[in-house]
Amino acid sequence: MPRRVCVFCGSSAGIRPEYEIAARDLGRVLADHGIGLVYGGTHVGLMGALADGVLTHGGEVIGVIPRSLVEREIAHVGLSELRVVDSMHERKAMMAELADGFVALPGGAGTLEELFEVWTWAQLGLHRKPCGLLDVGGYFEGLSRFLDHALSEGFLRSEHRTMLIVETDPEALLERFASYTPLLSGKWSRRASRGSQELGRGSTVVQSTAGTRDVVATERECIDVVAWVCVRNARMLATRTRGNTVFYAPGGKRQTGESDWQALAREVAEELGLALEAETLTLVAVLQAPAHGHATGTLVRMTCYAAQPVGDISRLCGKAEVEEVAWLGHGDRGRCAPAALALLERLHDLGQIE
Repeated sequence: MPRRVCVFCGSSAGIRPEYEIAARDLGRVLADHGIGLVYGGTHVGLMGALADGVLTHGGEVIGVIPRSLVEREIAHVGLSELRVVDSMHERKAMMAELADGFVALPGGAGTLEELFEVWTWAQLGLHRKPCGLLDVGGYFEGLSRFLDHALSEGFLRSEHRTMLIVETDPEALLERFASYTPLLSGKWSRRASRGSQELGRGSTVVQSTAGTRDVVATERECIDVVAWVCVRNARMLATRTRGNTVFYAPGGKRQTGESDWQALAREVAEELGLALEAETLTLVAVLQAPAHGHATGTLVRMTCYAAQPVGDISRLCGKAEVEEVAWLGHGDRGRCAPAALALLERLHDLGQIE
């Protein structure tokens, strides 16, 4: 079973009592299985009913809410933990980071947008977590028919359609989450047919330096960092620190208690003297590669975000330990540390880097 599940649902209760009943029941089932809830942090609508369903039965609830909604006094004050962030982008990124799977209850455009984003990330290989719909009273039947239509019209692959799990019973949905086997490669992976292997519990897929095979490593050997993705004129911004010969993506480790956004903003300010616009924060990729300068077998897990800088960046210079700033193209692969190389390759695959 997943340790925590992120649930997207309506900030309204809907017109049918069964929606609220289903939200509370899902909360009870999560608590009974010892599964923590990650959700949007408010006390209203199905969101509030869901959180109360978990809390009433002694479960853990982590809410993630933008500061603007706290100021409107709709934050739930009785949660196990409430994390206040600066933007909707940061909210979604943090919820995705905290959870081991994603469920949508009935809701409106925001609920669907959140679900479709994490489902798309799964299709692209950015995460390996299950995504599902809890279909209450046939609420999602029309959506399921539309997705089948998209499949028949050639806009959705069958393997991606089946990735979205649909159940009417929360116990059945969680059972399918527990047995979920993710695709071993993303939608645009060049390595989809190259010696893939099934991973054991607690393992992660890591792109090798040469980019020719997958290797398996445990999370205990992984250094977790955030990185800023900045592309201009089909080149990626990179930095070289004093004493090193290779380039890295700007960023670094989180300090205790920092969110991804806080760590990213601090690192970019320290390394480049730049401020970033919080409302433009967007997840680009989550990559893993051998950690440069560390013992063999050590990995770095790099969560990569794009965000617009404040002011002119045409004449950047390094601050603190950064000795050189460069704009790298695909031909500069040999100048990169493995994680920066993985990011460069991903951006090249997306057509952003020449």
